[in-house]
Amino acid sequence: MPARADDLTTKQQQRDQLNGSIGARNQRIQQDQGKLLSVQAQLQLLDGQVRDAEAALAGENAKLDTILGQIDQTQRKLDETRMHLEHRQQVLNERSRGLYKQGGDISVIDSLFTSSTFSQLLDRFLVMRDVAHADQVLVQQIKADKVTIEQLAAQQAQERDQQAQVVAGIKQRQDALRLQYVQQSVLRQQVAADISNLQSQNAAAQQALVAVNAEIAALVAARGRAHSSGVFAWPGVQGPVTQTFGCTDFAGEPSPPPGYSCPKSRPYFHTGLDIAGPYGSEVDATDGGIAYTYPGAYGYGNHVIIVHANGYASLYGHLSSFAIGSGQGVAKGQKIGYEGSTGFSSGPHLHFEIRLNDAPQDPCRYVVC
Repeated sequence: MPARADDLTTKQQQRDQLNGSIGARNQRIQQDQGKLLSVQAQLQLLDGQVRDAEAALAGENAKLDTILGQIDQTQRKLDETRMHLEHRQQVLNERSRGLYKQGGDISVIDSLFTSSTFSQLLDRFLVMRDVAHADQVLVQQIKADKVTIEQLAAQQAQERDQQAQVVAGIKQRQDALRLQYVQQSVLRQQVAADISNLQSQNAAAQQALVAVNAEIAALVAARGRAHSSGVFAWPGVQGPVTQTFGCTDFAGEPSPPPGYSCPKSRPYFHTGLDIAGPYGSEVDATDGGIAYTYPGAYGYGNHVIIVHANGYASLYGHLSSFAIGSGQGVAKGQKIGYEGSTGFSSGPHLHFEIRLNDAPQDPCRYVVC
């Protein structure tokens, strides 16, 4: 039973949709891979900053410990000075009362009134007065020492508070860096998972594409109405070739078709020629055959596929409009449409393919490039 035109049209539309979805996912994969590199660089930077913050925190904590130790020593010295001051003050008070008040210190009075001569009395009095004066001088010195120590304690307390603020600031920055690190780690996992998911979807789409291409090849082989010369001509548009057939690093293109392999630096594949020219330029059939029109906003956009004899087909993509009807027989050189920029296109150009049994061929092997 001969293949119906709508069977071929349906399969070709499936093929175009699969190619479009693969190209779109490849773009997303490329974007995600760039994002992943950026996230990994940010994580490496944050890791270094966290380590620097930890080292700075250890150093500042050591300084704070030193200040706290100094404060502890100063406090002990201040407590000892206060106790010494209280003791010396008490001794001074007792001696003063003994010298200037009667009845306060019996031993002092007894010492004075048991003197045998006036000279001895005077000597004892002067000695006791000098001792009291010396105690008074000592008390003043202890008071001065106490003031100095209190000032030192206040200064150290100020240094402690300032150092504590430094430590708190570093801790706050360290916590912020760790939070950023966690956030970036989560983002890295999400991006990696998205890449893996897109690659899985593309792998499934590639399998589906192989099956659809096989079905298209079978449908094309079953058609016997194409009248072709077997010699291809230039497709009408006059302009430079902006992208050639073969491997490319442009992520908008699909993976290499069966029978082709590409290096890692150019892992994608362009299945035809891109020919630039003025918008609306005439596009002609490169050989006679049966033409099918496919309106679309994705992938090839508005495009025409002409089925030729002996398993050949040609494709004309990104057209602005059609000049023939679908299923119509066309002659070599006949106008079939007009150049445009529909589908996955960044500017007016014609995407031109030649296929043999639905396997893409280098058009420059069939036309003069």
